[in-house]
Amino acid sequence: MASTGWFMVVLVGFWSQLSPSWGANNRLGRYRYQRRNCFTCYYGYSGYNTGNMHGADIDECQVYNGGCQHRCVNTRGSYYCECNPGTRLHTDGRTCIAVRSCAVSNGSCEQNCVQLSPAHYQCRCRPNYQLAEDGKHCILRIPCADRNGGCMHTCKNDGGRAQCNCLPGYILAQDSKNCEDIDECETDKAACAHGCHNTQGSFTCVCNPAYELGADGRKCYRIEMEIVNGCETANGGCSQKCQHSTLGPVCSCHHGYHLDDDLRTCVDLDECEVGSSCCEQDCTNYPGGYECYCGAGYRLNSDGCGCDDVDECLVDNGGCDHTCQNTAGSFQCYCHLGHRLDENRVSCIPLEGAVEALERSSRIAVERPLPQITLLGDYFQPLERYDDYEEDSLGELRAQSTLTQTFVCLNNTFGYDCSLTCDDCSNGGVCDMEEGHCDCPDGWTGVVCNQTCPEGTFGRNCSFSCKCKNGATCDPVNGHCRCPPGISGDMCQDGCPKGLYGRLCNKKCNCANNGRCHRTYGACLCDPGLYGRFCHLTCPKWAFGPGCSEECQCVQQNTLECHRNHGLCVCKPGYQGKNCQEECNRGYYGLACKRTCQCPSGVPCDHVTGECLSQCPPGFHGDNCDLDCPEGYYGAGCNQSCHCSGSPCDNMTGQCHCLAGMKGQHCETECEEGHWGVGCSGSCPHCQNRGVCDKHNGVCFCQPGYMGTLCQSACPVGRFGLGCRLRCLCDNGGLCHPRTGNCACPVGWTGPSCSRACDAGRWGADCANMCECPGSDGSCDLITGQCHCEAGYTGPRCQQKCPEGSFGIGCRHMCQCANEAACEHVSGACTCLSGWTGTYCEKSCPDGFHGLECQQQCQCSNGGRCDHLTGACHCPDGWVGPQCKITCQAGWFGRGCEHTCGCRNNATCDPVSGQCQCTPGWIGPSCEKECVEGFYGQDCHHHCLCHNGGVCDQFSGRCSCSNGWTGAACELACEAGLFGPGCEERCQCNHGDMCDQVSGVCVCPPGWRGPKCDRACLPGSYGNDCLSDCNCPHGTSCNHVSGKCGCPPGFTGNGCEQTCQPGTYGLNCNQVCQCSGTNQLCHPVTGFCFCAPGYHGNNCDQECDMGRYGPNCERLCQCLNAGVCQTTTGTCQCPSGYIGADCNTTCPSGRYGQDCARVALCGEGARSDPETGRCVCKAGQRGEDCRQDCAQGWYGEDCGQHCNCSNGGVCELVSGGCTCGLGWTGPSCDTECPSGSYGANCKLQCDCHNNGTCDRVTGECQCDPGYYGHLCEHACPAGFHGHRCQRQCKCRGLAPCDPSTGHCLCPTGYHGYHCEKECEQRRFGVGCNQSCDCEGDTPCDPMTGHCLCPTGKMGTRCDTNCPVNHYGPDCSESCECRNGARCDPQNGRCTCLQGWIGPTCQEGGSSRLHSSPNRNQENKHSHTPVPV
Repeated sequence: MASTGWFMVVLVGFWSQLSPSWGANNRLGRYRYQRRNCFTCYYGYSGYNTGNMHGADIDECQVYNGGCQHRCVNTRGSYYCECNPGTRLHTDGRTCIAVRSCAVSNGSCEQNCVQLSPAHYQCRCRPNYQLAEDGKHCILRIPCADRNGGCMHTCKNDGGRAQCNCLPGYILAQDSKNCEDIDECETDKAACAHGCHNTQGSFTCVCNPAYELGADGRKCYRIEMEIVNGCETANGGCSQKCQHSTLGPVCSCHHGYHLDDDLRTCVDLDECEVGSSCCEQDCTNYPGGYECYCGAGYRLNSDGCGCDDVDECLVDNGGCDHTCQNTAGSFQCYCHLGHRLDENRVSCIPLEGAVEALERSSRIAVERPLPQITLLGDYFQPLERYDDYEEDSLGELRAQSTLTQTFVCLNNTFGYDCSLTCDDCSNGGVCDMEEGHCDCPDGWTGVVCNQTCPEGTFGRNCSFSCKCKNGATCDPVNGHCRCPPGISGDMCQDGCPKGLYGRLCNKKCNCANNGRCHRTYGACLCDPGLYGRFCHLTCPKWAFGPGCSEECQCVQQNTLECHRNHGLCVCKPGYQGKNCQEECNRGYYGLACKRTCQCPSGVPCDHVTGECLSQCPPGFHGDNCDLDCPEGYYGAGCNQSCHCSGSPCDNMTGQCHCLAGMKGQHCETECEEGHWGVGCSGSCPHCQNRGVCDKHNGVCFCQPGYMGTLCQSACPVGRFGLGCRLRCLCDNGGLCHPRTGNCACPVGWTGPSCSRACDAGRWGADCANMCECPGSDGSCDLITGQCHCEAGYTGPRCQQKCPEGSFGIGCRHMCQCANEAACEHVSGACTCLSGWTGTYCEKSCPDGFHGLECQQQCQCSNGGRCDHLTGACHCPDGWVGPQCKITCQAGWFGRGCEHTCGCRNNATCDPVSGQCQCTPGWIGPSCEKECVEGFYGQDCHHHCLCHNGGVCDQFSGRCSCSNGWTGAACELACEAGLFGPGCEERCQCNHGDMCDQVSGVCVCPPGWRGPKCDRACLPGSYGNDCLSDCNCPHGTSCNHVSGKCGCPPGFTGNGCEQTCQPGTYGLNCNQVCQCSGTNQLCHPVTGFCFCAPGYHGNNCDQECDMGRYGPNCERLCQCLNAGVCQTTTGTCQCPSGYIGADCNTTCPSGRYGQDCARVALCGEGARSDPETGRCVCKAGQRGEDCRQDCAQGWYGEDCGQHCNCSNGGVCELVSGGCTCGLGWTGPSCDTECPSGSYGANCKLQCDCHNNGTCDRVTGECQCDPGYYGHLCEHACPAGFHGHRCQRQCKCRGLAPCDPSTGHCLCPTGYHGYHCEKECEQRRFGVGCNQSCDCEGDTPCDPMTGHCLCPTGKMGTRCDTNCPVNHYGPDCSESCECRNGARCDPQNGRCTCLQGWIGPTCQEGGSSRLHSSPNRNQENKHSHTPVPV
């Protein structure tokens, strides 16, 4: 273990327990041994201060197992952890985790194991199987268990596939999942006798009027019953006009009224509220009309609408003592200087004697400025003082004090004008003269405590703030909150703020002036005594309470007024009682009947005026006593009341004349049971079913619910009440009580006629139960109470969102979102994950796009394909890099450049296929073979042309000539002076430069010897190869060339092999040259002066001109590309960027500068300037090294051209061509996709049905109202309409609606916006457009137009009277009248003749008139139903 290089001495006072001390990463932990004079050992060791630096090893595994989860292994100076089989060591080095690998027992997966990463895997199942909850085992998939397999009705498992079926009455839709209703009425499967009405999944047969449905549900039977005119009883329940029809009373209203929702009550049309009145100021509505009124100070104009101001000052100066000023609607009195206005506001009182100057008194001082007032308003009004006026009645006041006077009040007075005394303190206020005001009790303020606390304050001095909420007012005394209508709670906290309502107080009231409304229903709430849309109108004369909803119970003719707030009656003089229904008691008169009459005893007085009334003789009254006593009075002056229990009395004596059925002195006793008539002389028939014999006429008075002469028959179905004359008005299956006619409504219905479904928020029998649906709109199923959840919610209380995969109302619709897209639980709208688009996210992004909503453009080049999810480029073979811009490095090829090339001998490898591209001179799959002899070049296809032993280069075919030969085909021998390979070597021979063309060995001319022929022949020899001997005398030089004795001019030496020394010339070199120029040379033979190479001119002082060199500058330079030529030798000095003997070659690619010695680093495809090395970029590149693409919006050479691509189009960097984005096309991507196409460059075709429009970007079909589906291929199901079929039809009954507009398509006999109205009287057919052809006002069937004859009429037009002895509807009933009695054709009642009485005229009369029962009895109508 490596040492740390340091130690620490710790001094302690006693032994302590060994304790481990761990570092931050468990690596710097040390064990501390607390002992005197010990040192801290290196980690892993222990020891004492014995001088030994290396302590004994610590076994860390002995302490808490070394922190290891499984096994701890100790080592010298350290330790490590090991794990049991099947687990591996975690990165902390201590914890053991399971091996996450499919290689170990298939990852414990039952079927397939997929390795997701080195440390994670996932078990997967084969088709038709699904993963169990343990994530490892697979179970057979049950398709119907998952959201019913997507089926609307029933689901069947068909070999692991969900097969949907429908319930009876439905057929499977085209999507094989939803079920559509079968209209049995259209397919004639119903077989109904009269009419057929289709329902969801079934149908219902309906019968014409006067028929009822049989037990088989298809046949119709005539109902035999008496038709009674419902308008005869209580006006049919109508408040105004009533018309009889076969369906019961039909109510209508007079002018100025309209029918209320109950179709019975006539409600006044309030012209004042709807704003149709002409009133300038106040408008008062009254039944059937309205009347205009003006406020105080105005009078009504002659047009009955406008209001004119009354100038009160014109009449008696308005009552003012001094000055009167008229104002709009009022007037104002003012006083002269030195006076003040009295409390009556008209009189003026002088100030003398009431106040004195300050210097004469030390009483209370009151500074009173004399104000100058500037009134900024619509009119000018001078004021005495501005403190007395309310702030909001004057507009803005601006006071400027110009003079200040000081006054003091005397004689125990106080106030601004010293007009107040302690007696003026009101409402329990205590006078405080020292402060000059009244101390007010709780809730009162003002100088004399005559003002309540301002709104929002209460208590002593109004110093406490109210805590009331929601616009409530508080009691000014104790602060208790007074809640407005619809609000409750101690602080009125339970309720919505003003102007809002709803369960969450998030709905806005539709009340004027942001008024309050009912928290639940939103209805506007007025304070007591007010009504109208603005709650600004006071109640009409005989109405009171909040919204004037209560009707006063006062007897109007006896009442002055009804209090509009609480409805108390204020009686006129002479009347009393709660409702002013009683006259004053005898002896009293006048207002409230409190005054006592002053008439003589026995003389009555007028109850109104108290005037004594004159006495008339018995039986008469009136001023002239010529009037009989009114009914109920008798005696002198008709002052005595009859006591005959309602029977008349003798107007003089008061004796009772009992009516039929009554007896006794005061007619107080009815006839005994079984008797009737005057004096109870008649005998009653035997009335059944608790029928009572009428004591007046002897007819059986049947209990409600029974009929017949003896009350022997119960009311037929649909009839009730006395005599069964009333027609039941129970709708929606309600049962009519035969006695009361009260409808027993089925569950979910309420109202007098069961015509009103339960209000929102209620359900059950008589709508008594409250819905508990906080998570919805508050409504629930009228029958079961199950909450009607808003779209997207479910659960017993709508508190849950639709389960994943479902949406819409009732969560009945199955989401169709694909590719793990999120389905919005309300509308089913799909929120696509990155890489997906389309209505249901079923489409991957178009080519070239990726990411969320496919809004990101791919950046892949060279045919790279973009991953539609991540945008990562999938490069084709031979390309790599984030954008596929980098070709494979040399030696690699294929997908991802992962394959190694096997090419040899510098062959290049195709980056796509890996095929070797051999360099010239090589062949074979791996370029491993050289070209055979005689061939060269690419693929060794070329023949060599070398001669004279030349060798052909296998790469280029260039001949490598043998020594001594040159030329393209080695066909030329070397020129004189050249030898060797390519004749490129120059012979190094002197004196003739002749050498062997192959070996370069010099061939010396005569007189010369040596390898380079640079040495003359030895003295005494000359000639070829110096083989000849000289014959010259001793001491005479022998010419080494010719052998002549003596040297020729210009040469010297033993063998004349040397030229004369510089400056000498001639024979024996004994003459001196005369050349004086610097650049001149002397000819060794003649001594003639000539210029050195590179110079010319008379004095040889001029260098050769540009382009020339050599002796006398006679030679032309061969340097190209501005190369510089040396004037002496002609050698070329090349400029930067060029090389070669004549500077004819530019620097190879990647090099530049002098002699091409510098390296240029330019991007791929770019070239470098051979002189400067500056990179010259190809089109689409930029930057110093051309390694950057053009900036966005630029292209071309040097990125100098601006792209013209609009709407997000991508510009091609080289040519500038535009690649258009989604929804655009055209050269500049400025043209939207034409109808029917979409996507990138509009290449994809739409397939929307039913006039659906295609989104040009995503291709999503946008359906017209009335259609839905991925391709708008489905029409809205029954009961739904509008955009995406999300709106429910609001048609009454089962009337369908137009799937596009939602307009109700009313069936025959109905009309109205919601088909809620039956045809009006005498109208029928579709839209109620046809008129009935019936006699008079006879109604007709609203569906067929058949005339519904009233009782006593018959015929197709109901224009024929019943024949004798027949009555009732269609004259189908037979009369039962006897003894010649006449039968009423309408109701069958008998009119008896010749003394006969009784219901059928069988009682009374003489015995000779008795006869056998009428033969009509034998033909009594049978009540057996006959099938029709």
